[in-house]
Amino acid sequence: MLNSISRRVFSTFAIAAASITFVSAPASAQNPIKIAYLSPSFDISDAWEHVYWSIQGRLEELGVPFEIQSLAVQNHTAHAEQLAQVEAVIQTGVDYVFLGPTEFEAAIPSLKKLKKAGIPTVVYNYTQAHENEDVQGIQYVGFSHFKGGQLSGAWAASHMNGNGKIAIIQGAPGIASDQRRDGFLDIIENFDGIEVILGPYTDFDRTKAFDAAENLLAAHDDIDLIYGVSTSIGLGAGQAIRQKGLSAEIASMGFGGTGDEITAMSEGWLTASVLRPIDDSGAAVADAFVAHMNGETPDLIWGGAFVMVDNQSDAGAIVEYANRYSADKMK
Repeated sequence: MLNSISRRVFSTFAIAAASITFVSAPASAQNPIKIAYLSPSFDISDAWEHVYWSIQGRLEELGVPFEIQSLAVQNHTAHAEQLAQVEAVIQTGVDYVFLGPTEFEAAIPSLKKLKKAGIPTVVYNYTQAHENEDVQGIQYVGFSHFKGGQLSGAWAASHMNGNGKIAIIQGAPGIASDQRRDGFLDIIENFDGIEVILGPYTDFDRTKAFDAAENLLAAHDDIDLIYGVSTSIGLGAGQAIRQKGLSAEIASMGFGGTGDEITAMSEGWLTASVLRPIDDSGAAVADAFVAHMNGETPDLIWGGAFVMVDNQSDAGAIVEYANRYSADKMK
């Protein structure tokens, strides 16, 4: 069952979500707005698909006609490929762009081109804006990577009673992976009894994370917990632990609380993850588009709340809320 802190956190993000539901569709909306949805591969995490469907669900709820095209690159290191997709979208012509950058700084050339083309863009997965206004999107939507890391670190420290050995498997160099790591360490470093092994970057790739976990387990036979800084990394590490028959002895953690992670927890081979009510963020993207259509200026930053879940949590109600727009589309 959820503890009292988790219940308060859940209540907080439910209340926050309620505060963003009062968005009016433009009365003059006749022709569908054209949206380009650009993201890393859906194979990296099902979070990208949840956001894709929740944007549409929110627009349908508001009665806004739309057309949406989806383009994805191979992974978080395919910067040139994403820039080429942005150039193609500009040539084709769209009204709005959703950009899930391969990496925060790597997105600057794409954003500069979109700004020059006059295409309003929402930047996803970051709760900080680019400093240069010439490349800023109209809104930055996401969940603080650092805060999520802190929540993960607090859970890990409690789970281990402040003692033991943790291995961290990283994503790709950049804000997302590094802040999820640094937030985690910000908490863990307060516990002298916990030793941390910093594992390699794995490009947020599940197979690479599996291999990294296998290597770490072979080199250190006293690891108590592996923290993977994303859904794919947590699942890869969990699989490696399960293959060795050690899921009951060695904890595994992901980041995001996606459907795949919840399933893995119920099956007993992933231990915990910090959950984002992911459809809130898709609704926020849709609301930013509609606000802009109405001649309004969306808040530059939209940040969502987290709740920590583990294999002992009764997460049903949280997941139902978190996936309220997207769940039916992904069955």
